[in-house]
Amino acid sequence: MTMPRRLTLILAGSVLLAGVQLPAQAPQQQAQTAMELLEKATEAKAVGDHAGALEFYNQAAALLAEDPAGQDGLGLVVRADLQRDIARASHAAGTRDPCAALAKGRAYLDQARRVPSADGDMNVGPIADDMEQQLESEGRRMRCVQPGPPADMGKPDAALAGHYYLSGVMETGSELLLKADGRFEWYISYGAVDQVAKGRWGRTGQTVTLAADLPAGDAPLLRVDEAFPWDEMAERRLRDAERVRAAEAIAERCPWTIGVAASPSLILAEDRPAPGPAERARAEQTRRAAETARDEASRAALKGAAASASEADRTAAEVAMVTWYEAHYEMEQAYRAATMPVPDIGAPVVPAECQAAPVDAAADAPIPPSQWRRGVGVVVGDPSREMRLSRVGVTFVFSDGHRETAETSRSGWAFASRRNGAAVEQLVLTWPDGSGRSASLPIKPLAEGVQTVAVDTQQLVAPPFEVMRLQVQGRDLIPENMGRGRYSRN
Repeated sequence: MTMPRRLTLILAGSVLLAGVQLPAQAPQQQAQTAMELLEKATEAKAVGDHAGALEFYNQAAALLAEDPAGQDGLGLVVRADLQRDIARASHAAGTRDPCAALAKGRAYLDQARRVPSADGDMNVGPIADDMEQQLESEGRRMRCVQPGPPADMGKPDAALAGHYYLSGVMETGSELLLKADGRFEWYISYGAVDQVAKGRWGRTGQTVTLAADLPAGDAPLLRVDEAFPWDEMAERRLRDAERVRAAEAIAERCPWTIGVAASPSLILAEDRPAPGPAERARAEQTRRAAETARDEASRAALKGAAASASEADRTAAEVAMVTWYEAHYEMEQAYRAATMPVPDIGAPVVPAECQAAPVDAAADAPIPPSQWRRGVGVVVGDPSREMRLSRVGVTFVFSDGHRETAETSRSGWAFASRRNGAAVEQLVLTWPDGSGRSASLPIKPLAEGVQTVAVDTQQLVAPPFEVMRLQVQGRDLIPENMGRGRYSRN
């Protein structure tokens, strides 16, 4: 079995990094390995200290540059990977040119490919190729290369302007709007993926070229936008967030669902004999079994929801709840087979710890300022797309050093409690894509109110294409690399 190239690099790189040591500056100081420096860089990133992370990355890079193990093919690939981390930290900190680090990484990969390999050594060529693709992807994201429209894209042809629809590609919907002013809008949907692009178009001969708009190379990903005083809308969002947190806590504490769902009606053969004493006895037997399962589920749920519950208690509660559902289903089927009305035996008792607070009938009524709980709120979104970003981690950094973390809701809101004598002076935002990417934003001190943060989401997702070419066939446009796809006007 072939080991995945990225995993191969991680394993080999870990051995290399763990062995390279930073010389101690004094007798009492312990030498640090590159791996330890990288761990410190990770810790710094986690708290939004990208400048600190960059310093640790550079120290680790200096160690590898001096160590003989960093000069062979695999060592050079590991050093290229480290330059990618340096580029990311530089980009987030805004203190150095990330493109220089990516260029250095590509130079290391070129060296790695030229290093002769001895018999039995790992072939670093495929690993270097994979790493180069990742460096190129980072370069596009950071706008190290800002391609302009192709020189040969031509000019708009008014005869081709119009609204086109894709056909010939299974389970895929796509539209292309060519405007007479030279602008285009493109959309595609396949499976759960939706992509859009806008830009310029032109025609040369029988070729139509689409050049997608890309964000400016110096455009900030994040910027502090307006701040607003606390108002009734913010108060409602705060209470919504509190209800969601309470529901999530209940779901975590009580993952089982208590209730009764009606089972489908039993389909009986028309010529079956009329039910007799055996069927009625069977129905009564299943009722008693269901009542026993109900009571056992009540006891197990109460024990499993307690603060002192062990994992075994929680597992027993889940098993008891499944047993209850199965027993109730058997009872329903037996009573229907006996043509007897299904008795209402109730459901297991819901522990207080598993009960949500009742919905306030006056929840939609105006909330007077005297009843506001108030706090510090953040709204994260992209105003240009009228989009709010959910699941973004937000750390509120107060002037007294206190930190409070939250996560944006589906509507883009996150909240922190007020603190007497302190105000929020910094926000650390962490993206939910698993990359660990974060950004730190200083703000004007905010003791109470709402701070908005604008995100250029076009920089977060690579464009579906930078250039697309289509061939003109009569009134239709045939896209490259799309099989039998064809854009046609209605």
